Amino acid sequence: MKMDQLQQIMELLSEAPQQDKEETARAIFEMIEEAGGNVPFVIRMLSKRPDVSVATLIKFSSLLKNKEILDEKTSELIAISAAVANRCEFCISTHMNKAVSLGATEEEVFHTILISSAICESSAWAYAFREFRKLEGKEKRKRIKRRQNSKESKRVEHVNHKF
Repeated sequence: MKMDQLQQIMELLSEAPQQDKEETARAIFEMIEEAGGNVPFVIRMLSKRPDVSVATLIKFSSLLKNKEILDEKTSELIAISAAVANRCEFCISTHMNKAVSLGATEEEVFHTILISSAICESSAWAYAFREFRKLEGKEKRKRIKRRQNSKESKRVEHVNHKF
């Protein structure tokens, strides 16, 4: 695609939705519902900015429906995993239903959830353990300082007893 063609497309995408926001939002909702889905909360909110919602839908579509790289079922299983990690119930439900409609088995969906949950768990541990190491370091420094202070006070006592 040539640069001037790309610029025209970008201009059209940024200006056209602004001309009639309500019509653009309705068209987006109808398109999603016709595809068999419910309109996500995020898209409903983004309908206030159709220029952003149109760009978002184009991005999602190019990522989830690009069959040259991953088949749609695999893309939906990945989307389930991300939804689990982000704790988005609507997204989990939507992507589970879509994955099953594309041929995913319940076992594949369940396994996807287990993998995602395991990664989330280990990520939480890693984050918490790094913070814990900081605490350990602080506590260790405090113990060393107390020992040093204790030795110092014993030396002072020993010196005072000589006099």
